[in-house]
Amino acid sequence: MAHIQWSERLSVGLASIDSQHRKLVDLINDLYDAMMKGEGKTHTGPILKELIRYTHEHFADEEAGMQKAGYPDLAHHKELHRELTRQVEEFEARLEKGEVTLSISMLKFLNEWLTGHIIGVDKLYAPFIKEHGAQ
Repeated sequence: MAHIQWSERLSVGLASIDSQHRKLVDLINDLYDAMMKGEGKTHTGPILKELIRYTHEHFADEEAGMQKAGYPDLAHHKELHRELTRQVEEFEARLEKGEVTLSISMLKFLNEWLTGHIIGVDKLYAPFIKEHGAQ
């Protein structure tokens, strides 16, 4: 059972970015599957670390493409990336301290974080990137 179903509504139309978004969807679904199987405590840390690592990689690639294309809203997009990353890293730190556990509310946040960012923000820059041939 998947927590997030990949669909065309999540596609930004840039193959490399869509591939990275699919990987992020897979990682969130791995967290969901671990929690549903009662394996959240043993699997959450490593999956969350990979999610954070891959998110940094993805954001760097995305920002490089925007910079190459001269995307005018790059500074704002970078700020959104920093805030999203900060929130997930804060959760990871609290998880490591034993202050929180993986929960439905956390998965809901991750789901909304990813799908909301793709649909509400990434789809705004994709046409610009396509037009300027940066990816």
